[in-house]
Order: sequence, then C-alpha cells, then structure tokens
Amino acid sequence: MVEFPEVNDLKFTAAVVGKPIAHSLSPLIHNTAFKQEKLNWIYHAIEVSENEASECIAAVREKNIRGLSVTMPLKEALIPHLDGLTETAKKLNAVNCVYWDGDDLMGDNTDGDGFINALRSQLNVPLHEKTLAIIGAGGAARSVVYSLGKNQAKEIIVVNRSKQKAEKAASLGGPNARIGSYEDLAACDIVVNSTPLGMVGTATEPLLPVPIQFLSANQTVIDLVYNPIETEFLRQAKSLGASTFSGLGMLIHQALLQFLLWTGQNASIAGIENVISDAISR
Repeated sequence: MVEFPEVNDLKFTAAVVGKPIAHSLSPLIHNTAFKQEKLNWIYHAIEVSENEASECIAAVREKNIRGLSVTMPLKEALIPHLDGLTETAKKLNAVNCVYWDGDDLMGDNTDGDGFINALRSQLNVPLHEKTLAIIGAGGAARSVVYSLGKNQAKEIIVVNRSKQKAEKAASLGGPNARIGSYEDLAACDIVVNSTPLGMVGTATEPLLPVPIQFLSANQTVIDLVYNPIETEFLRQAKSLGASTFSGLGMLIHQALLQFLLWTGQNASIAGIENVISDAISR
C-alpha cells in the first residue's frame, strides 16, 4: 500500500518513489535546496513497487503531491498513469520526474540534460567541438546520448558489449552518433562511464569499465557513479594525467531541473554540493 505522509496545510510535499529507496540521496538534495531557497516544502522517500504504480499516481492526485522523483523500477511503470510526457521522456520511454502542468500530471526525464548542465559547469567548452565516448548502453547512457545529440556534440561514440543495445542507444543521438569499440577511445576528448561498475559496496567496485591503456593524459574522464566520489576508474585515469569528474555533478543538476519544474525557481548548486559530498564521504 502506497502511503504519502499527511500534507501539512503550510507546506508543499514532494517525494522520491521506487524500491529500494532507503539509499537515495534525493531527500538530502531537495530538502537542502528547499531550506536554502527558503521554500515551505518538504521531501520524503516513499517505497513503491512496480505493481503499485497506479496506486502511487492515484495518491499523488488525491493528496496533491507537488512533485515526484522517480527511480527503479518505476521509470516506465508510471507512464501509463500520467496525463502526458515531455518529448524527452517520450524518446527515452522513461521518466525520472513527475510534475504538474496546470491540471495535468506530466512525466519528464532530466538525467541527460542534468549531465549536459554538469558538463558545462565543469568544462565550459562548446560541445560542437568535442568527441565523446559513452561506455554502456543502459538507461543512463541513453539519456546522455540523447541530450548530447540535442546539443549537437561533434561526435558521440557508444561503446558496449552488446552491439544491439549500443545501436539502440546510438540511434537516440542523431546523425553524429555511432557505435564504436575500445580502439575509438583514443580519439575522444571526453570519455564517460555510464555503467555501474565501480559502485561502492558491490562486487564490481574494483572493476574498470574499459582497460586503462585505452585512455590518455589529454582526455577528460567522467564516471556517472558518484559513490565513491573517486572510483577506481577515475583514480587510474587521474594517474595517467587525465582530468576527472565524478557523477556527483549530474546527480545534483538533474535534481535541480526537477526542482525548477516543481517550484518555478532555480536553486544554487554550491551549498548542495558541499552537503552531498560530506554525506557520501561519511
């Protein structure tokens, strides 16, 4: 049974839904942002299984929940119960955010645009001059490839063990996207790991998504894994002399795009970044 906390008349409520949900950093991100921007909102983590998707959206409507962040296994399961989707959510057939547009409950996917915003804040370089390799072809990869295509990256190369999945991901990136192999990495300006390899507390934590010899000192290497903040992949890339960034930027920027959809306001990243970094370090 899906139960949202009773809504206080003085507060607006938002939540992250999925299963499992206890590990989510979304409550810390959004409650920090609400406090920072002096908004009378509160954000909860609600465990919802796939077969409770209809019940979840019914509860959102009944209790006037003002926004949802959506994680596994609900990114597709919620879609039939919404009033509409943004173009991005339609293309990806996945939502990570639910928001109100007037009386309509809409689904969006802010992951890819969150990656773009993080990339621009970190590198401040024009994408149309950059060749990027995306390692992996899952949901995170597809959202990143789609947004890179929208933003006219010079070339997008998808590297994945399954050619079929790689082709599906590359098809989202438009004419400048194609599938490739490890040998293509040397010519790339930016290499992005979108796989979960390296995540803390898993059997794959010490593993690398690609052999390190395919990377070089003149590249920027990004790992969408954000816990640990420095994965083994980033540590070894840094030892080569490459510039490195964790997935923390994407995590926060995709959340801030949701914050904007719900509240109509932008939130400053600086204070949030410090709070989340401290939480992960602990």
